[in-house]
Amino acid sequence: MTQLIVTIEDASLLPDLKKAIKMLRGVGNISVKKAETSLNETTLRAMRDVKEGRTIKCKSFEEYLEKVK
Repeated sequence: MTQLIVTIEDASLLPDLKKAIKMLRGVGNISVKKAETSLNETTLRAMRDVKEGRTIKCKSFEEYLEKVK
């Protein structure tokens, strides 16, 4: 048996997609698995910082190294 994994961002499309896939010849089973968030707090904090504009800009890699010391 072969599996096809489809990732969707808008969960509201799920019912329509399931109906469409069931109409395809050879489809035996459709299962839905919700993605698990496995991001740690440090990563989540960094993502918030970027969204809120708390970033730095460096002209060179050496300048970056100085700022992260």
